[in-house]
Amino acid sequence: MTKQRGYYTLEIGGKKRTLHFSMNFWANFTDLLNISLAEIGDVFSDGISIKGLRTLIYSGLLAYDQENKKEIDYDEFDIGNWLEDIETAEIEKIVVAMTESKILGNSLNGGLERNPKDSKKK
Repeated sequence: MTKQRGYYTLEIGGKKRTLHFSMNFWANFTDLLNISLAEIGDVFSDGISIKGLRTLIYSGLLAYDQENKKEIDYDEFDIGNWLEDIETAEIEKIVVAMTESKILGNSLNGGLERNPKDSKKK
C-alpha cells in the first residue's frame, strides 16, 4: 500500500487488485451513491453501510483499472460477493488508506495525524 498517494492492493476476486483513492475514485463514489462532495461525511458519520462499503471498494478498483487502461472484469455485484471473503482487519486498512488520501487537495482526516508518534521536547 502506498498510503501517501492513496493506493491499496489486496487479493480479491481471485487475484491481486489495486484500489486508488484518487479524484476518479471520488467521482465514481459520489456518482454511484448519488451524493455531492458536501455529503461525503454523511456516508461515514454513523458507520459505513454495506452498500457504501461495496461502492467504496468498487469505486477504488474501478478508478485504478480505468486510469491504467486495464480490463474491467467485475461489477458491483461481484464486489458484493467478494466482500464475504475479506476480513474485517483488511476492510479497516482499506478505509484508513481512503481517509489518508486527498480530495480537492485537502486531506480527509482534517489534518489530524492518525498514528501520532511520541514527541519529546528538548
